[in-house]
Amino acid sequence: MSGLKEKVWRKLPLIIILTVVILGVVLAVFSQRQPFTSLQPYVAQITITGTIDYSSSSILGTTTGVEEYIRLIKQAEEDPLAKAVIIVFDSPGGTFTASDDLYQAVKSLASKKLVVAYAKGLMASGAYMAALPAKVILASPTSEVGSVGVIMTVLNVENLLGKLGITVYTFKSGTLKDIGSPYRNMTEQEIKIMNDFVNYYFEIFKERVIMNRGKVSDEVFTGQPFTPVKAKEAGLIDDVCTYEEAVNRTKSLAGLPEDAPVIELKPRTPSLLDILFGASQGRSSITIPSILVLAMWPPPVAIVLP
Repeated sequence: MSGLKEKVWRKLPLIIILTVVILGVVLAVFSQRQPFTSLQPYVAQITITGTIDYSSSSILGTTTGVEEYIRLIKQAEEDPLAKAVIIVFDSPGGTFTASDDLYQAVKSLASKKLVVAYAKGLMASGAYMAALPAKVILASPTSEVGSVGVIMTVLNVENLLGKLGITVYTFKSGTLKDIGSPYRNMTEQEIKIMNDFVNYYFEIFKERVIMNRGKVSDEVFTGQPFTPVKAKEAGLIDDVCTYEEAVNRTKSLAGLPEDAPVIELKPRTPSLLDILFGASQGRSSITIPSILVLAMWPPPVAIVLP
């Protein structure tokens, strides 16, 4: 009997591992199943919170990846019973590229269905850009809206390294190969190149604001955020209202009855396999670039590894 117990104890780690793997597979299968929506016409709600970035390479903190939001948008787009979509924002924006992908997804959705964007808290920078294709943009009385623009920050530690007696040698194939390096001061030519980057992306953002909102105040393009009342005066939003009023307006615009259901399409929670084996998919270790093109407000104070 003692021999049997000894064999069981020896195999216990393997049994535990196999149990965890099997449980993870089962949870993964169930987590991939499409959630039940409705058997009658409804309003789909998608809530976008936190920084807008890609899940596999986020350097702006732990957040739902923009890929998941895009998946939800496509789900609503393909569901014939989702007669309207209200996208609720509480986001400072994020990287310009991720914000652009979200903008394109909302634009595709808005070409097929009624879309209403609602600022619950922050709808700033890249988040505001993503809301632009909506037919109506609304904001809560306590929200912050705007900060239309792009920011790029280059950290320079050359003087600090000199005081510490540290010398950095860089071997490069061309004079501009290490542009933006934190180890040396930038030349006038390099500063102009970096400004050209910012201006290029800003013009894209500006054109989208004008195309979707028409005449807006010149203050919009200074990059400042606005209170909801000022945002309406500047032409950034259509009205200031509560969430309930925004939902009712969405139903009315879609021709739905007042008692039509509102169903929130929620991001999938990470499965046990994602948590256990995320490292093997490159999620636990990333390379942080020294330069980021951000459509974000307020700018991040620090970069945090997820």
